[in-house]
Amino acid sequence: MPADERTLARQAEITGHPPRITAKQTDEVVAAAREQLAKIVGAASGKPVDLDQVPIPEMLLTVMCHGELFKRLADVSVFLLQEPSLPKRDRQLAILRTAWLLGIPYIWGEHVRVSRNLGLGSEDIEQATVGSTSPHWTAHERAVVRAVEELRESAMISDATWAVLAQQYDDKQLFELPVLVGQFSTVGYFQNALRIPLSPGNEGLAAR
Repeated sequence: MPADERTLARQAEITGHPPRITAKQTDEVVAAAREQLAKIVGAASGKPVDLDQVPIPEMLLTVMCHGELFKRLADVSVFLLQEPSLPKRDRQLAILRTAWLLGIPYIWGEHVRVSRNLGLGSEDIEQATVGSTSPHWTAHERAVVRAVEELRESAMISDATWAVLAQQYDDKQLFELPVLVGQFSTVGYFQNALRIPLSPGNEGLAAR
């Protein structure tokens, strides 16, 4: 389904303007950014990657203005992608719903691609834009999506949603879900605030 005017306007608000911090291209910055790129792509794909000849996204060259902080943020993202206790499908549903609710073009576009590679279909991705009211979901998946919505609305998960999640999740997974939502919200905050340009092939909020 094509993106609507509201979605296109949201994307233009963020990506239709120059970045607020200029990306650096020194040898030191490029080397540090390439190291982070290998970690992140390897975690998302589930296999080692050789990115010596791959262009570095402007996002990584930009955030290297505070490289030590970004490395620590990236370590959490890599852990959540590489060593999750949550099922990968649940993880991707949570990330997609977070990105859509907050209007984060970069994360939405990248994780549509990741989700497809992990077996999510077009309808899964489309219904992530609809949310927990969609009849598409199982009861458990609806609770995952609703948990994201509740965290966004009130920084809390309701007893009813928690009870459904607890039918399938152990304590470790129940802890990891809100951390996952919080982590990708944090990443989205700085991507949007810095007006990070989309990488080639990333369609942002129009991706399906």
